[in-house]
Amino acid sequence: MRKVSIIIPCISINNQTLKCIKKCLELDYEDFEILVLPDYCDKKSKNKNLKIIETGKVKPALKRNIGMKLAIGDFFAFIDDDAYPRKDWLKNAIKYFDNDKIGLVGGPNLTPEDANFAEKVSGHVLSNFLISGNAFIRYKITKNKKCKELPSCNYISRDLDIEYDSNFLTAEDSKYCFDISKKGYDILYASDVVVYHHRRDKISKHIKQMYIYGRDIAWLTKKEFSIDKLYYSLLSIFSLLVIFGILLSFDYSSITGLSILETTKNKIYFSEKIFLAGIFIYLILIFLSSLKESFIMSLVVFATSILTHFAYGFGWLKGIITSPEKNEKVAWNSR
Repeated sequence: MRKVSIIIPCISINNQTLKCIKKCLELDYEDFEILVLPDYCDKKSKNKNLKIIETGKVKPALKRNIGMKLAIGDFFAFIDDDAYPRKDWLKNAIKYFDNDKIGLVGGPNLTPEDANFAEKVSGHVLSNFLISGNAFIRYKITKNKKCKELPSCNYISRDLDIEYDSNFLTAEDSKYCFDISKKGYDILYASDVVVYHHRRDKISKHIKQMYIYGRDIAWLTKKEFSIDKLYYSLLSIFSLLVIFGILLSFDYSSITGLSILETTKNKIYFSEKIFLAGIFIYLILIFLSSLKESFIMSLVVFATSILTHFAYGFGWLKGIITSPEKNEKVAWNSR
């Protein structure tokens, strides 16, 4: 039995953190320790497998680095404090490391049954391929596959002497995965490595979270550029095209008093038709993929899906023209 160190960064030990700890202690796995890393805490652990380590007010990436330095396990299991594992989480994950090529194993982080309305909306949006692209596998159970990255709310990695980049509020887990790949190891999505993860409890918080995701992945793209990372810019290109199309639709001659040549008018009219047709197809596809158990849920998922695209797209653009702030507030991404 190989020892696993479960690392749980958090701001404080609240009810969700306590539930995460409780579920971890109930895991169907014999040899593990739990390291909980709040900013400050006056509680002491009476369980020999549970350590509470104060870190001060720092970003999750630095908390995870502290946890790895103090861990004694052969593997690191990362989970967020607002998530909790299924009972067979570690048992299922560790078996995949029998393959020496696997450096990191993660799986779906599903929306809990007791989630509120906004959380369920977020879960529906994120698990939609048309919204999340290849990242949709993170939010639903599908077939096992190798991938480029997985989120740190649910993955287990070998101890490969890699640290998280504490310049990032998010996207630090993407870089961690990229660094594992650079060492020649594979990243594996495994459908039976399951945790339940609470989403943002308000739609506005979900939108801000998507904006920050886009911004931070743009920072990472600039820092470690490669052609394949241009994939992350697609929603920004889409957002700009929509804005350009809207601007193109206006009849500026009525405002400026200037006439436009007939040939130019025809070209603009043709381009406008293409733009409107594209938007119509986009809206139809998003609407059909947003249909859920109730009419209200479907409408909110539909609207949130569109806002998610634009939030991520504009966040990416913000990241391209700015740099990480070392003293950025660590309010943990609008939680």
